[in-house]
Amino acid sequence: MKKLTEKQAIELLKKHAPSNSVFQKVYQHCKMVQKIALSLAKEIQKNGHLVDLEFIKIGSLLHDIGRFQAPPRHEKSLQHGILGAKILRKQGLLKYALLCERHLGAGITKEEIIKYKLPLPKKDLIPKSIEEKIITYADDLVGDRILTVSEVVQRFKKEIKSPEALKRMIELHNEIEKLRGGTYFIQ
Repeated sequence: MKKLTEKQAIELLKKHAPSNSVFQKVYQHCKMVQKIALSLAKEIQKNGHLVDLEFIKIGSLLHDIGRFQAPPRHEKSLQHGILGAKILRKQGLLKYALLCERHLGAGITKEEIIKYKLPLPKKDLIPKSIEEKIITYADDLVGDRILTVSEVVQRFKKEIKSPEALKRMIELHNEIEKLRGGTYFIQ
């Protein structure tokens, strides 16, 4: 995998940002995701699991690079992961491109894409590696501020309105909680 420093990742974000103010907004979100993801990853590591902290650090910064083309509440918003993956593939950053594709919500299945007629490629877009799962989960916890898991569940119920997505988010929470040795499981 092509190596990227944090500085290079930030420069890549800046290069694709339409303005400094938009860059700052996306960057601040990504830094919050990075902080949570690294904290979770270190807890998971302490609990005896292998986690690539460098991938977490860089992937957290790059996961929303597609937001510059598809901001929240924009008609293309749901496509930001696919658009970000396209940018990163052109840079030869394939592992980060997969993260971009797979980080939406708690992932989206091919069946859901077809059922809900989502404007996405008809394939499974589910986080697979432990690092992808950690970043996806951390991203779910970051809104305008850091959310509680209960708030994320309520947001999924209100905004996403997909029982499959809600179930997958709860399963992701429980998986992360188990890996870090926590005790707050959701039924």
